[in-house]
Amino acid sequence: MRVGIYVRVSTDEQAKQGYSVPEQEEAGREWARKIAPPGEGLEITVFRDVGYSGAFLERPGLSELREQVRRGALDVVIVRDPDRLSRKLTHQLLLKEEIEKHARLEFVDQEWKDTPEGRLFFTIQGAFAEYEREKIRERMTRGKLKKAQLGGLPVCFDIYGYRQENGKLAEDPVEAGIVRLIFRWFTTEDVGFAGIAARLVEKGIPSPRGGHFWERDAVRRIVHNPAYVGQLLYNRTQWQKQGRKSRKTGDKDPGEWITIPVPPLVDRATWDCAQEKCAVTRRRYSGWAENQYLLSGLVTCAECGLPMHGISHKRKSGRVDRYYTCARSHTTDPAKIGCRPRRLVRLEELEGVVWELVKNWLSDPEELSRKLREQAHGEDVSADLARIEKRLREIKKGRANVRRALASGLIDLDEETAKTLADLKSQERQLEARLKEIEAVARRKAADEAAARDAYQKARELLGRIDALTFEQKKALVRTLVRRITVAGQLRDFKAVVYAAFAPIAEAARIKEGGV
Repeated sequence: MRVGIYVRVSTDEQAKQGYSVPEQEEAGREWARKIAPPGEGLEITVFRDVGYSGAFLERPGLSELREQVRRGALDVVIVRDPDRLSRKLTHQLLLKEEIEKHARLEFVDQEWKDTPEGRLFFTIQGAFAEYEREKIRERMTRGKLKKAQLGGLPVCFDIYGYRQENGKLAEDPVEAGIVRLIFRWFTTEDVGFAGIAARLVEKGIPSPRGGHFWERDAVRRIVHNPAYVGQLLYNRTQWQKQGRKSRKTGDKDPGEWITIPVPPLVDRATWDCAQEKCAVTRRRYSGWAENQYLLSGLVTCAECGLPMHGISHKRKSGRVDRYYTCARSHTTDPAKIGCRPRRLVRLEELEGVVWELVKNWLSDPEELSRKLREQAHGEDVSADLARIEKRLREIKKGRANVRRALASGLIDLDEETAKTLADLKSQERQLEARLKEIEAVARRKAADEAAARDAYQKARELLGRIDALTFEQKKALVRTLVRRITVAGQLRDFKAVVYAAFAPIAEAARIKEGGV
């Protein structure tokens, strides 16, 4: 009898009696011996999830168990109790139904009968357990909010410049001095976030994460954090669960925020001065985001390999010059800082070269369609797909025949039979892996063919009116036909290499070299 034992412990359950991994395993093995037919051998596989919450289905041990069940590799699945499978009733019911399609499900600590009464009891018990867990979670949330309202720390806060002592935040003498230095530089010496980050690196001061390099955003977060003026905000952020992680979705209504008093590291006047400077900077550069860059996200520097982004520079005369550059001002990490001296390529020149190339491609829609079809067709995988699917069916049928022969006593599970089963299982896994690869190729092929049809249709529609397109239409068209662009050189003296979407991926053929 092939038995799968599933055990799970979350971090807070490690020390509970009966919930440790060895105890769950031993209980499962004992139960397997109890339910095994007389004289039948046991083939036991243990699936473990250590440190994983039962609130989520994405667990490596559970995923492997489900895969083995789907393959028909297990006759019985043993679990200590339904809570080990999942903390949620809906998940318990889903897993129960999934397992029982291919195997028998046994719980050690709960009598389970697959009858209407048994299923009703299982559902009611799971519902009460889930209700109790939600009540516990609600009480914990209320307790944290009450503690924050009374001025306590409901959770552990890791804020640069502070350390936690006896449930309170206390000033860290070294880091607090760095925080004050940052505010002084920002408010009195007219140094921006990037300049402050560079100064901190020059002085050899470790970053908040202990690294050698300070990011501009790390400085910005410090300057904007009201904790440094004595006001630590709690219950400010709205979070949404996504699998095992949570994603920030915005701020709650300010009326729900709770202010926890902490030792201030800067005075109110310094804080207000810093916030006013931030507001002035935002107003000064608020129009920069309106600049339009036709090739954003497509251009890469041929020298350093970093993406090139658009920037603008306003002269005293009022004229605005626009460029593409790989230089970064928000980091002090040499690997991310870009070329030095700064590489600047004039936007009008680069976009002009690329746009003329796109217009040339569109001037002959039939030729463009032919090239796109060549790219999309590639290798025909349908024959391989049919052959592998047929072989998989044969292997599964062969394994089923061997198992039936063993169950009926026609053959014994000797060394040769065991080797045959193992070989068939190995072949099945290899073929399933190859099948996934071929299916992925087929999906890409279908997507390429759809892109080819779309590009051809656009070319036909735009023929004769290409110069009348809006900026957004031009941008969408460029992204349909261009995969990426590499640029070397400076200002007007540059060389651009455009990689077309219809060039073979393996070659990434050079479509154009040109500069002005």
